[in-house]
Amino acid sequence: MTTQNLTGVLNCASGFKIPLSATITDGTEVALTTDISYTVTAQNIGDFAPGQTVVSGLITAGVNMSYCYILRKGLILSLVPWAIKGVACGNPSLHRAVTLQPGDQLRVFTMVASGRNAALSVVTNQGVPRIFIGTAAGAATTQLLDLQTSNTVGETLNGSVITQAQFTSIDQALITSVAGGAQVTMSNGNLSGAVPASDPELVQPYLKPASIPVALNFTAQYITSA
Repeated sequence: MTTQNLTGVLNCASGFKIPLSATITDGTEVALTTDISYTVTAQNIGDFAPGQTVVSGLITAGVNMSYCYILRKGLILSLVPWAIKGVACGNPSLHRAVTLQPGDQLRVFTMVASGRNAALSVVTNQGVPRIFIGTAAGAATTQLLDLQTSNTVGETLNGSVITQAQFTSIDQALITSVAGGAQVTMSNGNLSGAVPASDPELVQPYLKPASIPVALNFTAQYITSA
């Protein structure tokens, strides 16, 4: 198994900084812990800084990455900005500030440079963050399913409107679906909305404004030519 070093800083409203660093095994979601150069022992973010309110930050990977989020009691609490070293260009604000509690974790998923794992990260009009994942294999339509439940976007976000979204994939040149990225399709086959793909090895991904209504039988997917 390959590994890579992840580093980062989370900025808190008080001015307090949470330094992060760890060597991560690719292909497995894990918790990114504090940098022992500053914190002596590696700790989860909630245990290191309970009561601090995280407002911005950036996590950087060495090779390739798919998603990053704060986990609390089994649920995604907030998406966290991330980038690949060499193309990072800022420390964006979180889509909502998070006051940390003991047990909160910063979860990350890294992969090799050729990893085709794709991720559609969204925030709804109700402030709910979710991540939908899929991995293309050849010329096909790949469904994007909820990271935590494996449900469709319609089953997960029924009755909501996606107001922010980012879709990451190194297959950008092979994607033939609408807008060159992920698409949300209605039960009758019509298009509800689309999110263009960002290749994280070339640019820093970021949440873009969107307006994509979601109902029960809607699906999220992307189409590749190879």
